Amino acid sequence: MIAGSLSRRYARALFQLAVEERREEEGGHEMERFVAVFENPVLNSVLNNPAFAVQSRKNIVAEVAGNLQLSPLVIHFLSLLLERDRLVFLPSIVARYRRLLDEKKGQVEARVIAASPLEENDLRRLREALEKLSAKHVVMHQESDPSLIGGLVIQLEGKIYDGSVRTQLEKMKQRVERGY
Repeated sequence: MIAGSLSRRYARALFQLAVEERREEEGGHEMERFVAVFENPVLNSVLNNPAFAVQSRKNIVAEVAGNLQLSPLVIHFLSLLLERDRLVFLPSIVARYRRLLDEKKGQVEARVIAASPLEENDLRRLREALEKLSAKHVVMHQESDPSLIGGLVIQLEGKIYDGSVRTQLEKMKQRVERGY
């Protein structure tokens, strides 16, 4: 089974249950808190290691969840993922869940990468252009990457718009090498 469709299916199931309980926002935050802890290499390797008994791994999940004060819905969901050896997909499931939550709110997240931080006026104009493009409210996350040299790379709704100088130079180099 393709990992993307698997993640989408689990995220949709959790989202529907959270909507029924009117806790979709809280459920998303709880899942993000667990993923932050789950990314610890030691915890990740223990929880994904079939050499440890399922019940032992469930006890570890329950203890971590208790420390994070997670809801019974999220704890049960995490246990289900563990039983089915699907915890490895957790970061992807949480990303899909976040998209479902954004969709419900009528918003979308955009990741904007520039060589240096953009000025407030440029960010505002870029947000307006992206809102016209997506027809949704855009929540922007700005990052800096000096290797871009100039221009922008924008990730919006699963698409990447690359207008960086680095990419333009790379394309030019390829054309020269091919003799165009």
